[in-house]
Amino acid sequence: MTTLTTRAPAAVLQTVWREIRLSWLFIRADRWTTVFPATCFVTAAAVHARLALHEAVVAVALGALYFWLFVYEHTLANQLVGVEEDRVNKPFRPLVTGDSSIRGARLRLAAVRIAFPAYGYCLGVLEWALLWQILSLLQHEYGWGRHWAGRNLYAGIGVIAQLAAAWEMVTALTPDAWRWIVTLTVTVTFLMSVQDLRDITGDRAVRRSTMPLVFGERRTRVFLCAGFAVGPAAIHHFLMAPAGPHWWIVATDVLLGGLSLLLAARVVLLRGPEEDQRTYRLVEQWYTLALASTLYTLR
Repeated sequence: MTTLTTRAPAAVLQTVWREIRLSWLFIRADRWTTVFPATCFVTAAAVHARLALHEAVVAVALGALYFWLFVYEHTLANQLVGVEEDRVNKPFRPLVTGDSSIRGARLRLAAVRIAFPAYGYCLGVLEWALLWQILSLLQHEYGWGRHWAGRNLYAGIGVIAQLAAAWEMVTALTPDAWRWIVTLTVTVTFLMSVQDLRDITGDRAVRRSTMPLVFGERRTRVFLCAGFAVGPAAIHHFLMAPAGPHWWIVATDVLLGGLSLLLAARVVLLRGPEEDQRTYRLVEQWYTLALASTLYTLR
């Protein structure tokens, strides 16, 4: 009897740990566009709201869990419909490596689709959780993901669902918070096709309609180069200038603007799957860095 009672908690802990590890395998490639930057925005909201330290720590922890579920739903749905493509483009994903079965991923997706809005309701952001779920259904079940315009809208509107929830789970949305949300929404909507440059082979194999395949790789690169090249002006005018002429704001302005110019150069000069993957990772890190700066630009 003692053996059974001691084994049961150990088995439960082992199962919980396995599920945490497996969820990490599903989401790890997307952490720089979801969990990390959105949690930074939660922290910025806590700083803006002047929460006590213990309240801020709790808010950030709750927010991090919310965005873990946020991206877990996306990656489960995305990888379930893209197994064959992932065999070509992303062979490290769990459904390709065998770390998860198709049936297991479907069961987890069903569970997350219930848990995520319930948790969003507890945090007071149910409307944004439901918006994300509607977008996910449109993307993965109703064909948005197979067309370049739908893919870009999914990413852009997803920024609204992400950042509005991040701020509102702490305090009421302000005009300054909305300025950041709208600016990043427009940026992501127009420039997110940078992710499709690395996946041309797999996208062609599954007949997905992406910008490089519809408009041509060269034209797509020129368009993205132009978009990143105007980045410093947009960053200064919409994000940094309203925060005032402090040296730390100027330094952030220069850093983000410089990264944007680097991306403009990389997208046309450095080509091929490996270089395009590095370019996309730099875009993710730019996004995270921009949102980290809201800790002092939105005080």
